[in-house]
Amino acid sequence: MKMYYKKIILGFTLAGVLATSCSDDDFVDANKNPDILTEILPENQFLSASLSLQGQDFEAFYDLYRRIMPWMQYVTPVNGNGANFTRNIDNFSNRYGRLYTGVGDALVDLEKLVEKLPAEDQPRYVYMVNIARILKAYYAFYVSDIYGSIPYTEAWQARYGGTMLPTYDDQQSLFGKLDSEIKQAISNLKTEQGVAQVSLGNFDPYYKGDVKSWIRAGNAVRLRMAMRLIKRDQSKTQTIAQEVLNEGTDYLMKSNSEGWIFKAASGYTGGGNWNPDGLYSTKPVVDFMWDNGDPRIDAFFSPNGYSQETINALIAEGELEPGTTEESRRYLGSFTSPDESKATINAKYYTARTASIDGSDVRVDTLSLIQRRLFQPAFDEGDGVGTGFVYIPVITYAEFCFMRAELAARDITSEDAEAFYNAGVTASIQWYDNIAQISKLSNYTSLSTDEISDYLSQSDVAFDESKALDQIASQSYLNFFRQPAEGWALWKRTGLPNTTTVLPLTDMKSSGVSLAVPRRAPLPLLSEASANYTNQKAAYDAMAQESGFGTSPTDAFGRVWWDKE
Repeated sequence: MKMYYKKIILGFTLAGVLATSCSDDDFVDANKNPDILTEILPENQFLSASLSLQGQDFEAFYDLYRRIMPWMQYVTPVNGNGANFTRNIDNFSNRYGRLYTGVGDALVDLEKLVEKLPAEDQPRYVYMVNIARILKAYYAFYVSDIYGSIPYTEAWQARYGGTMLPTYDDQQSLFGKLDSEIKQAISNLKTEQGVAQVSLGNFDPYYKGDVKSWIRAGNAVRLRMAMRLIKRDQSKTQTIAQEVLNEGTDYLMKSNSEGWIFKAASGYTGGGNWNPDGLYSTKPVVDFMWDNGDPRIDAFFSPNGYSQETINALIAEGELEPGTTEESRRYLGSFTSPDESKATINAKYYTARTASIDGSDVRVDTLSLIQRRLFQPAFDEGDGVGTGFVYIPVITYAEFCFMRAELAARDITSEDAEAFYNAGVTASIQWYDNIAQISKLSNYTSLSTDEISDYLSQSDVAFDESKALDQIASQSYLNFFRQPAEGWALWKRTGLPNTTTVLPLTDMKSSGVSLAVPRRAPLPLLSEASANYTNQKAAYDAMAQESGFGTSPTDAFGRVWWDKE
């Protein structure tokens, strides 16, 4: 198993070297002059788009660590949540610009490069072009998911003779278009070609160009998009779900090894904006995991600072009473409600001590930090720069199982909800165990034989048809710890988990008033000086007609089309 992952990373590293073999000037010139694109390999553009999509350190810092994760009660900052933390949307949402500069443009260029090849060579790139279409459609969905209407159909065409002022696709029609594009791409990938195909190989950091894996990924994206439609058009959800499930087991994810995961060496997320230091676990999540013996607890969180070694040092310094011993439970979460994080609680939970051990000062926290190397394997925890591998999930096999479980629990499909729920829980635990080891997390104990079965037997975890949606959502929420943007989408889509679910979240209050949580990205203000003002205004005006859009385009508490009230 270890050799398998080393081979993947070696291939990715080689592809990375090839990707940088073209100078920056070449790419700048290519943006000005499409003719120069003939000097770039089509597959190079796929790698460029993939690296751009996954390399968003600003998204990690602002969108995930500082916004979505605290909103969804996955983490809090060092001193707990501030009084108006849900209203802080500064620098939020970095995905929009990346679609147009870095991802979509590179994938459009890939197709244009193929079109410039000699006619006899173009048929060898059918699979590559359709894999690129799946990636582009996925990312357009990811952007529209929180923005609503976006330019798509007419985007990226200016230097190829198209308009420089693209109209906006409304979200309803865009979702339909993207689903159709992915469906067609899957059909093309399943069609045997008359000539040998040029493989993406090492230029594909996800699947190394494996066609069947991309068919599975495409089907998983279609199912995720269909889930977004449940509040708007459940019949459409059912139609898409049945089409996907009728593809047959060979074209559907069946194990963690078939999940859509970005893999890279530790240095890929080594920059400062990837740094997750100072993010604490939360009481709702930790309490549920501890009380139910969740095997993922030490993959998500670190034990607090009160080991017997630090306790002894604090006793020697007069900070603790002689005879103080290590507690059996060293996983404690931070309070998510600002009112609960005020001074009296701060004094007990948020004031760290400092112990001197072997001549070095060591911070001793009462609360548990998140496992920082889960997000940044290169993080230096005092033992040097980490050397584990980076794993950034797009769609995991566990999520695919939970989607199937939910569809069955809602009677949208006739599958076995309990079977897919249990498969999802099992896959999630095994996936986190795998990456915990390969990312080289500190203070992590590998999964033991009976941990999964013991967990599945707990009263809050064992499948109960009467609360199936609650349990499926709660376990999906935990599974999304490493991809909190999907945890946010889950909550918006289902209203779960909440204060009364099996995994109870906290009613977050400030001065006694429950805080609302943002539901979409704030849209930039209109400017008549903008060249595309007319199209932008038309899109904003149309979105504003939807119930729940909000008080203005900048209102992050408003809703996009799929997030129906």
